[in-house]
Amino acid sequence: LFHSGYIAVEFFFLVSGYLFANSLSKIECTDGELPDVSIRFMKKKYLSFMPYHLFMVVALFIYMFFHYDWGMAKYMSKLLNSIPDILLIQMSLKRQQDLLGHEWYISAMLFVMFILTPIIIKYRTKYTKIAAPVLSLLILSYLWRSFDGALGLVYEYTVPAYAGVLRAFAEISLGCVGYEVCKSGFFDKANKYLLIVFELFAYICMILFANDIMESVSPYVILILLTCAVPISFSDKASVGLFNNKFVYFLGKLSFPIYLIHILVRQFVAKLPWNYGYASHLLFYIAAVIVSAMVCIFVMDNITRMFEKKKKNR
Repeated sequence: LFHSGYIAVEFFFLVSGYLFANSLSKIECTDGELPDVSIRFMKKKYLSFMPYHLFMVVALFIYMFFHYDWGMAKYMSKLLNSIPDILLIQMSLKRQQDLLGHEWYISAMLFVMFILTPIIIKYRTKYTKIAAPVLSLLILSYLWRSFDGALGLVYEYTVPAYAGVLRAFAEISLGCVGYEVCKSGFFDKANKYLLIVFELFAYICMILFANDIMESVSPYVILILLTCAVPISFSDKASVGLFNNKFVYFLGKLSFPIYLIHILVRQFVAKLPWNYGYASHLLFYIAAVIVSAMVCIFVMDNITRMFEKKKKNR
């Protein structure tokens, strides 16, 4: 399943870009305040990822310490080379260590947002209406030509930056364009049911592509469909309201720890002697991932509250 599941990264960047533009649209400041406001915004964004990320880093190093027969010198070398990964800045530097490889697109997203935050705060309309679509088109055209139509790019070398960073820049910018389109009232005159049909069609195509059923279709075509579908999903016109509830919000909070921890849990579960069939083994794995993610949330939320309480009492 999902041999081409990398296409979900495009969805992630588009949604992140939309929410990014939405957050920045609420900020007003003078030119003199712009540096401090931009730094505060990105500091809050950056720190929001760190508690669960650091939990996972500690868990991974504990696992490596007991799993691999390394001497202290090699263990320290791994630790030092992992500093960019630990700080989530690996996509802005030369690749040293692939500590949590699946976090590359969190790093790429943060790197792009660091660049774009002051620009969009000051020139939001000009960027989202003019610069973003032009830059996105140029970057995606460059990636298309350079890598023969491939889109699942991460550490491939390009002159400006890793291909994964360019991919993030283009798609986050497209998400910003989607925000502008949605808020402009573009969908107001469209038929609600036609929008919902198109929205579902785009996501079905993404799922089929991820499962290699539509492997003959270019990933750039799927990206175009998703670019149109994401702002529809955020619009009131197309929303069916089905997922607008507290349980789904909790799943949203649970999703990041699940994303971080599922690979490490798999290392343990895969080695367990299991004589009850594949389906039950898979269900056990899913349950183990969810429980591990909830432990991560419980531990790190309490540690965060403890630090915040001490900070207030000073």
